[in-house]
Amino acid sequence: MHVSDLVARLSAAVRSDKPMMAAHDVLLELAKERDAVANALSYLSGRGGNALQAFYRSPELSILKVSFPSGRRTPPHNHGAWAAILLLSGAERNTFYRRDADGRLKRTGEALLEPGSVLPMAASAAHVAECIGDEPAVGLHVYGGNVLGVERSMWDPDTLEEHPLDWTLYEEFAQRASRAASAPLAG
Repeated sequence: MHVSDLVARLSAAVRSDKPMMAAHDVLLELAKERDAVANALSYLSGRGGNALQAFYRSPELSILKVSFPSGRRTPPHNHGAWAAILLLSGAERNTFYRRDADGRLKRTGEALLEPGSVLPMAASAAHVAECIGDEPAVGLHVYGGNVLGVERSMWDPDTLEEHPLDWTLYEEFAQRASRAASAPLAG
């Protein structure tokens, strides 16, 4: 398997009538070839923020290799587009949120991912991702748009105040979120 194979399969999926579900189906197929996918992406570290993790971007599709080190937790954030994740290795917990009538975040649930798990997220979803194992959580992340060019939000992990995505502030929020006992509102 080559990176070009991943790009071709996912590009075809996003041209369908239901791009998120088609991309989800492609990721389910790729889960059966997880080692080949990981090998194809081995040239990428998966670290350093979205700009260094992305290996394909277009107006309709972004594909990234993302690696969260043990203990890393993101602040609550959205993607500005639908998303789908195939976890290649490690273990990851995702805590989900929705905005209530006042625009504040309300926790709605969580999903635990293990190698081979596929997680789709609607464009309206906000979440916290965290590596819960001793090894990095490495995933193939797919977005229904240019994830570096769409408007996105992030929330202060302590106050849950909403902010436009800013990578410098995001890192500060992620460091605070990683030191917390749990994701916001997860108790």
